[in-house]
Amino acid sequence: MKRRPKNPAFEELKTMLPAALVVNGLALIGIALYGIFEGVTWRALTGLAFGNLLSAGNFILIGSTAVSTIAKATEKKGKFFANASYGARYIGMFLLLAAGFMLNVIDMVPAFIPLFIPKLHYTLKYLLLGENPPNLSDF
Repeated sequence: MKRRPKNPAFEELKTMLPAALVVNGLALIGIALYGIFEGVTWRALTGLAFGNLLSAGNFILIGSTAVSTIAKATEKKGKFFANASYGARYIGMFLLLAAGFMLNVIDMVPAFIPLFIPKLHYTLKYLLLGENPPNLSDF
């Protein structure tokens, strides 16, 4: 029985926490400023929380997909599994966001903001801080 490697996404989420706190803080400030003029409903806050859960869940699924893809027997099986997982994750996120919106549980804009936290984190980490991204040919 093959031993699966540990999911690296949990450690990466810990390094992503400062970016998540900044993005969520700015989103809350934006919601408050919008609320001064238009009023805020509870759906804005549940949308922000829902978006954070989706973002973290998606990132963990990406990590488990990467670990599972590496453990596949052949390259062809690994590519198929990675592509199937990629499509299933985005269809699942779309369905969850659509269900929350249709049931009037979330507002869309606050729900989408946290989905960009990983992209923002890595952009800041590699471009602005001067760190080099990992060389993927080494893996």
